[in-house]
Amino acid sequence: MTGFFHSLPSTPLRATLLTLVLALIGGCAALSPNYQEPEVEVTSIEPLPAGTGNNLRFRIHLRVFNPNDTQLALSGLYYTLSLAGHKVVTGTSSDLPPIPAYGQDDIAVDATASLVGSLFAAADLIGSGRNTVPYELEAKLGLRRSILPSITVRRAGEIRLDQQM
Repeated sequence: MTGFFHSLPSTPLRATLLTLVLALIGGCAALSPNYQEPEVEVTSIEPLPAGTGNNLRFRIHLRVFNPNDTQLALSGLYYTLSLAGHKVVTGTSSDLPPIPAYGQDDIAVDATASLVGSLFAAADLIGSGRNTVPYELEAKLGLRRSILPSITVRRAGEIRLDQQM
């Protein structure tokens, strides 16, 4: 590799390429073999006043866990929740705190419910007669100071409808 850099015609070009390589190596923490995906869980949901067009709006409180030995600097988050295969809730946030190494933090995301998606999900649930509803949670975490622009975290499972509170 040193032969490549020495064969370049000019010292400024050599210095620029060397700096770029070093920056890429420094930004590869998310690509290390010990890197683990952050985890996201919903901690609470609160209704918000109706927006334009009487859209149902919510503030969804999420807890983000960072299982890595480096701080997770977040630039933003895009969040969707699907029920029975229909996108029901979508939310975004751009004012996020950094998550410390081996730490966690709570963040709030304003979300809007899709009326059409909600109706389709409800119709599927009523028509199926099942006691469970499949869900999929997808959170796209935008990253600062990383070679990767974002990480997408997906969780899927089933919610039991016949649970006693």
